[in-house]
Amino acid sequence: MHLHGRLRSITADQLSFNADLAANLDQADAVYCRIRSSIDNWLAKEGIEAPEEPPYTPCWQPGPGEDPGLDLSTRPLAAVIWCSGYHGDFSWIDVPVFDGSGQPAHDRGLTQSPGLYFLGLPWLHTWGSGRFCGVADDAEHLASMITLRLQRRDASQERLEGTALLGS
Repeated sequence: MHLHGRLRSITADQLSFNADLAANLDQADAVYCRIRSSIDNWLAKEGIEAPEEPPYTPCWQPGPGEDPGLDLSTRPLAAVIWCSGYHGDFSWIDVPVFDGSGQPAHDRGLTQSPGLYFLGLPWLHTWGSGRFCGVADDAEHLASMITLRLQRRDASQERLEGTALLGS
């Protein structure tokens, strides 16, 4: 898995990204810390005892420097779109995978469009789905489902080829 900043441009053979990944992750972490702090404050105000958690520390930091982007002519990919931040902008996706309110229609990130998946959406599966350190379970599930889809596609292709060879 490789993380990038916000998508800047797309050409037939190149994806370019802004150099804002670290800032975006920092903003997401700050939101998490504010939510956690408000929960801790509410628990204290109500006199509810709860285990004390250690202060949050990021589980990963991106390296410094400009993101070189992706050369699609040498590195094809399955389209996994990371949606994170304060609001989603899906206007650039011209595929009929959205519900009546403009949100992706999916089952734990799988859409009805082969090759188009979503990860990191709030409540994709759990509360942690939209948080960087909570997305691992969703990513593992999505990777296994993509693998299963590819195996099914390959098996279907083999059946078609076998049928063509046998002439039935």
